[in-house]
Amino acid sequence: MNKKTSLKILLKVLKTLLIISVWLFIWQALVWIIDLPLLFPSPVDVLLRLWKLLGGKDFYILSLSSFGRILLGILIATVAGTIMALFCSFSKIVYDFFVPIISVIKSTPIVAFVFLVNIFIGNEKTVVVISALMVFPIVFANVYQGIKSTNKELLELCKVYRIPFVKKLKVLYLPTVVPYFISALLSAIGLAWKAGIAAEVLCTPKISIGIEIFKSKQYLEYIDLFAWTVTVVILSLIFEFAITKLLNVVSKKYFLISEDSNED
Repeated sequence: MNKKTSLKILLKVLKTLLIISVWLFIWQALVWIIDLPLLFPSPVDVLLRLWKLLGGKDFYILSLSSFGRILLGILIATVAGTIMALFCSFSKIVYDFFVPIISVIKSTPIVAFVFLVNIFIGNEKTVVVISALMVFPIVFANVYQGIKSTNKELLELCKVYRIPFVKKLKVLYLPTVVPYFISALLSAIGLAWKAGIAAEVLCTPKISIGIEIFKSKQYLEYIDLFAWTVTVVILSLIFEFAITKLLNVVSKKYFLISEDSNED
């Protein structure tokens, strides 16, 4: 790592810390204005409570349990959305048949889905399904758009010269679709976490962050409510950061796509 790169990383870290500090100050200012510490605790109180939670093994069990359900939902939706996009891009009949379902999924309130799904499959599986339902339409739409954006003239040339499909896939389709795919995942991760935790709050699986949020609200323990909410935000950001880095490395190595293009 050269000096220029180190300086760039340092400036980025300082910028992030400055932004976080400003928002924490705004939070504290609101606490002073509202002046209801039991209902709206200060960032110091919340961070101290979070630090205490970090000292117990239950925190990690609950976090890993919620993380596992949401991750499973994201994986299922990513695979299903990609496969569906492939079928729809090569068949107008399939596209016309499935698009109304996609529209229904996008427009139906999360709460309605939670209650309907929970009736049939139970609490824990509901969280997986709800997370998947949030990710599926985004992955489908982006991958479908990526396939349709593939250069038509180059596809015609491949047809004329009888280029094998595997080679077309590697040289033509994947470099075009991968940026759309990455964009879809980065947009969907936050939604999956929000929907997944909301499903946990409504369904209250025994081992989950959602049930802790529910109990915090039920027993008016608002410091715990804020602490668990901060936990969800941090876990979501860590997961998004890890996925971003992984996808950037893979796309840069195998598809010659730069990180800058992914961020755009």
